Amino acid sequence: MTDDELDRRWAEVHDAVDLGEFARAEALLDALTDELGEDDPEILYERAVLAWEQHGPEQAIAALDELLRIEPEHADAHYARGFACEEVGDREGMIHHFMEVLRLDALIDEEHELGSEDELDFIESTAEAVLRNVPVEFREHLRNVPIVLEARPHPEIVREGFDPRALGLFEGLEHGRRESSDPALAPTRIVLFHANLLADFPDREQLAEQIEITMLHEIGHFFGLDEDDVERLGLE
Repeated sequence: MTDDELDRRWAEVHDAVDLGEFARAEALLDALTDELGEDDPEILYERAVLAWEQHGPEQAIAALDELLRIEPEHADAHYARGFACEEVGDREGMIHHFMEVLRLDALIDEEHELGSEDELDFIESTAEAVLRNVPVEFREHLRNVPIVLEARPHPEIVREGFDPRALGLFEGLEHGRRESSDPALAPTRIVLFHANLLADFPDREQLAEQIEITMLHEIGHFFGLDEDDVERLGLE
């Protein structure tokens, strides 16, 4: 089976799961298992995903643990396992797996040389274009809010439970609270995690669209919107 054929068949599995066609997804996985073997890491991972979608995170844990026993540096499995820990109230386990994701993703960044000067320039210029298109009454309040590019979230905030694969972050005081002069407060800024963006969206058109979505999401937080407000206004 060629790489292109394998990619096509995995895409069929993903499409079936996304559409909720779980019986078809399972049949496609069974066919792939016959060719790749039941211990193939991607087979185990996709079976965990399917179990989660059908029955919840508790049912995915056994498959994820088996995968991590076979391939302890499978970053996607650690990522899913972290969220499974969160769902079952195991905060310590969640942070352990999130820190592993951060470590392993950094190794992958080096291997693929993510974050070239051209890529960073594209992200920065796209983010600036998003700001220019914000209505003027809002843009004025954002004038002194810098956009900062960082590769991935700092370990310190991941240890606090922050998603290691987040695409962006709003830090600091919301609009309307910036009169505070408490020096202990972090400066207000919008952070874009360029390695996460590039890893998830290698296509330039999709990358530009996601930068816009991420920027609008973080701008929403600047204006004091909570996650529900951001989602309701289509800023997710």
